[in-house]
Amino acid sequence: MPKYRVAVVGGAGTWGRFYMRAYAEHPDCEIVALVDQAKDRRQAFADRYGAKAVFDTVEELFAREVPDIVSAIVPVGQNRPIVLACAEAGVRVVSCEKPLAIELSHADEIVRVCRERGTLFACGQSMWITPYMADVFDWIKAGGIGQPTHATIPVSLPVEVSGGGCVQLSALRIFTGMDVEWVEGQTLAPVPRYVAYPDGPEVEKDRPAYGRLGLSGGITCDIPPPAERENWPTCFLSIEGEEGQVFLSSPQPVLLQGKGASRSPVFPEFLNTPPPEKEMFNGRIRSLIESFESGEEPPSSGADYAHALEVAMALVRSADDGGKRIELPFEDRSMRLYPALYREKGGDVAGWQSIGYEGPPDVPE
Repeated sequence: MPKYRVAVVGGAGTWGRFYMRAYAEHPDCEIVALVDQAKDRRQAFADRYGAKAVFDTVEELFAREVPDIVSAIVPVGQNRPIVLACAEAGVRVVSCEKPLAIELSHADEIVRVCRERGTLFACGQSMWITPYMADVFDWIKAGGIGQPTHATIPVSLPVEVSGGGCVQLSALRIFTGMDVEWVEGQTLAPVPRYVAYPDGPEVEKDRPAYGRLGLSGGITCDIPPPAERENWPTCFLSIEGEEGQVFLSSPQPVLLQGKGASRSPVFPEFLNTPPPEKEMFNGRIRSLIESFESGEEPPSSGADYAHALEVAMALVRSADDGGKRIELPFEDRSMRLYPALYREKGGDVAGWQSIGYEGPPDVPE
């Protein structure tokens, strides 16, 4: 019998359907509810993945039962009320998608309330973006490259510093175990289809960014200017250490050990096994279950993404001030950074064509 009762909020959405599939394929999970206001298509998704019931809101769901795990795959503007409602209801594990919030104080509140209520809170998939990523993390923690001495985000933040770049910025925190303490940033014009709310100051609009970050361990992270799309590097994140270096890249990571001229590639045992398919979502689901069992904060946590949001804001504000160094954390927690309209409001409101989709997602065969 399934051990975990799960619900997906936004399960009839573009990414919500992938969470529905991952939960449906996990032998220990039962989807007790799909929560979505897309009444024209939600039942078809519920039927396809075996959801026991459909609801308009999480309040309606909680009036019936409180699941063990809830994944809120909704536009960023809905993250705060839904995650807070889950924490107040006593949901054990909650996950949401990126970016975590628009306003810094809202990100702070979500993380704080979840911790106060004992809700284990995850965000995004920063541990499963490239093949073998979780294995590489364990290898680093076991001493694979020694103490980190430098980091690079070779692919840059070429589309959005927050909406997409928060993934790399969160991974930087995860793999180094360090917070960003200062930022020197530059930005570029927004990418078409990823344009933020049209009104308001430019410093509150998401955009491509690059620059330099200073981390709490006394090391720096370089983010080079974005390359042309067809020339984007395949390396998502690089960490250099006293005893080696890691390139988190596709189709597989590059791992080096040694010092100076003696540094050379190594091939740990985990590289001999093909990486799992659909790992970005399946890995996320496994981590939520493991967090439920262990009582420990999930990897790729809400706290990681709250910090990434602050770093993203600092890059934009530094660029607005000519690249001047900005120290973190900010005292002003009312700062905002608006993502693309699609990320903020969702395709049903902003229009699916705004992000390049032909329309709402179809139920997979």
